[in-house]
Amino acid sequence: MRWRYVALSCALVASASACGSRLSNDELAKTNGGGGGGATAASTPSNADSGVKSDTGGQKVGTLPLPCGPAAGGAPKAPTQPADGVTANSIKIAVISDKSGQVKVPTASIEESMQAFVDFCNSFGGINGRKLELTKIDSKLFQQLEATKQACNDKVFAIVGSGSVTDNQGAQQMVDCGLIEVPAYTATAAKALSDNLVQPVPNPSDHFNAGAPRFIAKKYPQAVKNAALLYGDIAVAADQAKRIQKAYEAAGFKFTYVKKTGIILESYTSQVEEMKSKGIQWVTMVSALSEVQKLLRDMDTQDFKPQVVDLGQQYYDPALPTSPGADGALVQVNTVPFEEADQNPALQVYEAAYKKVGTNIEHTTLGVQAFSAGLLFAQAV
Repeated sequence: MRWRYVALSCALVASASACGSRLSNDELAKTNGGGGGGATAASTPSNADSGVKSDTGGQKVGTLPLPCGPAAGGAPKAPTQPADGVTANSIKIAVISDKSGQVKVPTASIEESMQAFVDFCNSFGGINGRKLELTKIDSKLFQQLEATKQACNDKVFAIVGSGSVTDNQGAQQMVDCGLIEVPAYTATAAKALSDNLVQPVPNPSDHFNAGAPRFIAKKYPQAVKNAALLYGDIAVAADQAKRIQKAYEAAGFKFTYVKKTGIILESYTSQVEEMKSKGIQWVTMVSALSEVQKLLRDMDTQDFKPQVVDLGQQYYDPALPTSPGADGALVQVNTVPFEEADQNPALQVYEAAYKKVGTNIEHTTLGVQAFSAGLLFAQAV
């Protein structure tokens, strides 16, 4: 069962178009998205398979005018003011994500998606003729501060498309060294509300999207009266669990089982037994995909079948449907589902660019957000 958490008119770039420019639609059409004249179908025959559509207003990614292209009036000029990471021919950016760590975290495909965007944008001439150079940095789950310091020391112009579970660690460091950031997502309040940062798909920590709990409360009124919430013993998971509980209680949920678990457990047998004894009818978990899979496995083994299993966006993963006990679970998504890419031109652009990277890592919705961050950054530049 699939459930769309946030419906966007053009999920890949709608927010980027709104946040990245103050121009009117007519002005955007005339300027081709501010890309210095942009690229035309005739001038870029090698991009015929990129998924970018061309019309009388110029090439587009979904509904967004393509923000990549050559410089207006010839070759780009040297910057009038010195700036780290910017030359007459290039713009150096960094992407930070958790590539390694104790558990598989929801940052897979972020780095690869940014590589896809850089290659895609450069294939049209870069941003105003300046080619993008990408520095890839591993925050290793608990080393986000060190990763941010590396970006500062590498003299990049901006951090783009990033996502780290413990992003609060480097939030102030990013501001202190004068960087700007357009992240794929933020995980903590310290990062989400920090200066010099704009998200293509905003998720401010001082707000909560109430559509999800209201939808479930209306569709499953009995189940929400006996709800369970499990979360891993890590600060970001605990904070998110508190936000979920508060927002869902406001929508009429009654939590009769709230449990903090270890970050990594071999089994969730005891937790399943407790939920089963309480007659729990709605279950969610804030943890890594591997831990959710273990929980679903143990629920299946003990024949514990609550009316609703409600899972967050990070669990929209090809591995989940094959997990024992996953059948019938609701999974929130905030982009067009990949199964419906044939109905969404912008998503087709992303998939075509991602395929060219040649990675074995499956693309994810957070990867889509990273690509969107690249588009927003390019449009702003």
